[in-house]
Amino acid sequence: MPSIKTLLETMRMLRDKDSGCPWDIEQTLESLSPCVVEEAYEVSDAIAKKDYENLKEELGDVFLQVIFQAEIANELKLFNFDEIVDTLNKKLIRRHPHVFKDAPKPLSAQEQTQAWDEIKVQEKKPKDTRGSFDDIPTSLPPILKAKKIQKKASKKGFDWKDSIGVIEKVEEELKELKLEIQKNNKENIKDELGDLLFSIVNLSRHLEIDASEAINQANHKFVKRFRLMEEEIAKDNQEIDNLTSEELEEFWVKIKSHE
Repeated sequence: MPSIKTLLETMRMLRDKDSGCPWDIEQTLESLSPCVVEEAYEVSDAIAKKDYENLKEELGDVFLQVIFQAEIANELKLFNFDEIVDTLNKKLIRRHPHVFKDAPKPLSAQEQTQAWDEIKVQEKKPKDTRGSFDDIPTSLPPILKAKKIQKKASKKGFDWKDSIGVIEKVEEELKELKLEIQKNNKENIKDELGDLLFSIVNLSRHLEIDASEAINQANHKFVKRFRLMEEEIAKDNQEIDNLTSEELEEFWVKIKSHE
């Protein structure tokens, strides 16, 4: 079975200026950055679909991004793959003192998360004077970024006590959005819509439901229902483009009633 050493050598050969692959040679840390995000999404998609054979391949593609970046960094004399592994291993040991040292063992995953965060704070204190949100990557997808911002604020004590308060905030933001729509103020509509979406992400956090997973589930459900509606319309010897919105709604209700 190929080892990590063999894989790293394969990557080095692909990057060889004389005999390597022209595309691989041209890549930079910056050009590969979008690929890292894309491959991570494909891993998430394979997990959601329970497509474990594809998951194996997609995890390999994520790992490819790691060794690709490591090889480029090594060429630039920044760091190498061994340093990445060493840094990660030390972090795992440092942030799990209950496993590798004599610290008390957390009673739950939640307590472990709190301990992990406390250790992170201790690690950054001597050298890190940034603001509360400065370490949140700007390239994060908006829903994930909103969730991280809210979690950071919560750790500072700025949060709703329960989900009921957040629901009331969602309702408040919805009313404000409706008001701006009535005024037809495009800029304010955008602003209020953003506030509403931010509040909904906050609600999902309080309910311990991943907002991205929830919207993905809604996407899947909508597409499934729409395809069934198209099939039902075809069975009725009609064309979807020729139907009114009222007629389409009737088919939609029929599909939902059969679930």
